[in-house]
Amino acid sequence: MYTQSLTNYHRRQSTFEVKIGNTVIGGNHPVKVQTMCNTSTADVEGTVAQIVKVAKTTTCDIIRVTVPSLKDVEYLRQIKKCLNEQNIDIPLVADVHFNSKIAFECAGIVEKVRINPGNFCSHTDPCLTEEAFNAEGENIRRVFSDFLDKCVENNCAVRIGTNHGSLSARVLNRYGDTPEGMVFSVMEFLCVAVEKHFNNIAISLKSSNPFVAIRAARLLVEQQNQEEMAYPLHLGVTEAGEGTDGRLKSAAGIAPLLCDGIGGTIRVSLTEDPEFEILPGRQLVDYTNWRSNHTPLPEIPLFYDPFHYQKRESIAVGKIGGNNIATVALYADKPEQAEEYSRCVKQLMETKRLPDVIITPEAEGFTFIDEDTDFSHIENNTETVYIAAPKNRNKIGAFRYIFYQLQQRGIKNPVLICPDMGETNPEYDSFAPVAEAAGIFIDGFGDGICLCASRGVENAVRMGFDILQISRLRISGNEYVSCPGCGRTLYDLQSTVKKIKAATAKYSNLKIAVMGCIVNGPGEMADADFGYVGDGIGKISLYKNRQLVKKSIPQEQAVDELIKLIENSN
Repeated sequence: MYTQSLTNYHRRQSTFEVKIGNTVIGGNHPVKVQTMCNTSTADVEGTVAQIVKVAKTTTCDIIRVTVPSLKDVEYLRQIKKCLNEQNIDIPLVADVHFNSKIAFECAGIVEKVRINPGNFCSHTDPCLTEEAFNAEGENIRRVFSDFLDKCVENNCAVRIGTNHGSLSARVLNRYGDTPEGMVFSVMEFLCVAVEKHFNNIAISLKSSNPFVAIRAARLLVEQQNQEEMAYPLHLGVTEAGEGTDGRLKSAAGIAPLLCDGIGGTIRVSLTEDPEFEILPGRQLVDYTNWRSNHTPLPEIPLFYDPFHYQKRESIAVGKIGGNNIATVALYADKPEQAEEYSRCVKQLMETKRLPDVIITPEAEGFTFIDEDTDFSHIENNTETVYIAAPKNRNKIGAFRYIFYQLQQRGIKNPVLICPDMGETNPEYDSFAPVAEAAGIFIDGFGDGICLCASRGVENAVRMGFDILQISRLRISGNEYVSCPGCGRTLYDLQSTVKKIKAATAKYSNLKIAVMGCIVNGPGEMADADFGYVGDGIGKISLYKNRQLVKKSIPQEQAVDELIKLIENSN
């Protein structure tokens, strides 16, 4: 099984130790937090200044710099030299795409090189025949084997970082843009590493969809277990966005894996400057550590498919459960909370995010259950909605235990997830409900979310809708997919994201992708309604769904052109 226990925390400690300069990940070592520069690598002074700022003002463990071309290798060398002169010893990672020759050169300069298996060798040939597919596999084996020799020579670590949005044409043709395709892409490279006894490798499988990232990571751990491999994982949600949205989406994609004991490093990828990624990353690690010290729960067998989504079958009680849309419920246990709700109704109506039901202690038809409930007394009926509100600190484990007990007894009543009724550390209150609910929604459990009015009516309602939107269970507002930016980004990404959000706020339920460049752009925005992608210095391409609509638009005109595209599509 991909995790040692469904109910009790156990860290995956059997992984190899990966040495990255003076930092070690995997094994028994604490989870490391990393970030990436968003400066041009050719701007040596600016990149060095950004790294120094991160190193001196945050608790960042590792930092990455993009190397988009062979000429940038020399800039990377200068950056490393300047950092050494300033006694900045934070491990440096070179991010390489499209040209394996760059990776070979970087291995002699920095402590770690990230390669993308989707474009490390040939990546545009779909390899339609078995012969072509195998021939390209042999080419990958040869080039990657030589690259590992170079890494051994220079004591350089490797990250094999596959992205949902940049799988090779060869893998897409056989597997589609699926978690299975992501895992195959990684395993093909890992088999070479095993043959060469090269263990200094970390792996990442990222997506802008938190649930795709989680399933891919689970599948890879399962596959590694079967193949007796032990490479540690780096976790993250790519193109998470900015502000609260980006932090919550990252929590949904990272925390459930950490809570299952998976992960040696993490990055919270935000469309913000790199120093702002460290605190939310550190909070997720600290939250998992706090959460791991919990009262033991009974062990249960694997009773669902953790790799493929299938919603738990439930009966409908009123408009909750069955085939109804996922519910947002507000639990108000004090009279003043009901009064607060009355004062907030107008504002909530303006956002088109009104809760479906207000639950009070006197409300009929709702019954709270937790891990200590006597489930032998629970029966199927058409009048009761259960509210799962664990008391145990390990809420994901407790939720699983509750749903296991219901399944064993054939109970199909609808169940609302209530992640904030038990023990919660106030320090993590801004994101813990998202992490805990997402960790159980991904497995198909729950007919909606119930949050307590004690956290503030507007805040509780907003978070309830946000959790369901992130979990892809109920779309109630626009979703923005935006990358953090790096040296490949040739326009002002941060200000553009804010401008696009402001210009599109009047629309409803759109998914808009704002991407710095083509590395992951067209792939990660595959299910977006509209895409805004950098394709040159100050130039933008616009997409509708997967189709390129306009190319090389001057940046100063591109947002207006995007709005015209949206308007003409309605």
